[in-house]
Amino acid sequence: MILKYYGHAFFTMTLENGNVIAFDPYGDFYDYPRRSVKADVCLMSHHHHDHDGISSLQPGAVCIDQPGVHKLAEGFTVRGVSTWHDDAQGTKRGANVFFVVESEGLRVGHAGDLGHLPDAKQLAQIGHLDVLMLPVGGYYTIDSAEAVEVCRLLSPTVVIPMHYRTHYDMEMPVSGVDEFLSRVKAQDTQMPLIRIAKADVNERPAVVTLQILPEA
Repeated sequence: MILKYYGHAFFTMTLENGNVIAFDPYGDFYDYPRRSVKADVCLMSHHHHDHDGISSLQPGAVCIDQPGVHKLAEGFTVRGVSTWHDDAQGTKRGANVFFVVESEGLRVGHAGDLGHLPDAKQLAQIGHLDVLMLPVGGYYTIDSAEAVEVCRLLSPTVVIPMHYRTHYDMEMPVSGVDEFLSRVKAQDTQMPLIRIAKADVNERPAVVTLQILPEA
């Protein structure tokens, strides 16, 4: 599978069979490039405009925004785990769905706007992850210190930070990625994409930053 990053919390995952899964596309959001991305499935962690921007996708994607198990095709399962957008059980910002995609022998998680440390039940539902897309910027989500603790609790093989300040959203009250990278003593790799297979996932760096794709 191949993961690409469009900025904020917006990723696509392309499977070997050509199916494309989009995660949390943004709509009209700060100065991020406007998108027209082809996707077969769109996973939306919650309905804020920076995470449910279906206008950034070409028509036809099947949208999933609910917890539970969603079996979409042979060898392709999505599990949504109920979490919160804040540290007060949703009373500040509402609910959030932490999605886990199982395909090609891999388990890939997208934490959405996770705003708290998962409890024991949530950790068990999420389970081991080969790849975790994790917010690190704070204010609206967990911050860099909490992100480090989530990594300790889940022990993912590869972590891809997201939801941090970039040159596209300088006025957004979140931290940049450097704070998280400093805490985990990782380099800012800025890879254009990451290709992962079950046979070689352990050969990837423990933390990978992806370049934000240019407007397309």
